[in-house]
Amino acid sequence: MERRNFLKLGAVALVATSTQAMANSTETSPYTQYRDKIYNRNHYKKSDKPTKGELKHTPEIKIGKTDTKGYTLVEITVGQEGIIHPSSTDHWIDFIELEGDGNLLARTFFEPGTSMGYVAYKVKLNGIKKLTAREGCNKHGIWEESISL
Repeated sequence: MERRNFLKLGAVALVATSTQAMANSTETSPYTQYRDKIYNRNHYKKSDKPTKGELKHTPEIKIGKTDTKGYTLVEITVGQEGIIHPSSTDHWIDFIELEGDGNLLARTFFEPGTSMGYVAYKVKLNGIKKLTAREGCNKHGIWEESISL
């Protein structure tokens, strides 16, 4: 068999194996199950004079009390100034994540149309100076907001 034909057959076998492995995967991440509905992965931040669209997509971080074991309640709502992001089967928040000083602390994936963009995490904030919340809207990209502690 010529080398070129052999390489073509090898590539086809590799693609078929990868596709079958994905089909058998138990992963439930929206990036796998709803990949065809996630259109935009560009990164955005709210401007100085935010529009309603910017307010609807920017995460709001609220810091709660710290318990006796040192865990602090951190709540993240997607939307600011009373403008909350919708959740439908065609337009939803597919993930929210929390970083402390650039290190991932928590991440939650959401199913389309079943939940609003809200999470509450209990995390240890010992020595952390900056919290960043990031959310992904399947249509309007990835938005973030940071606060200093």
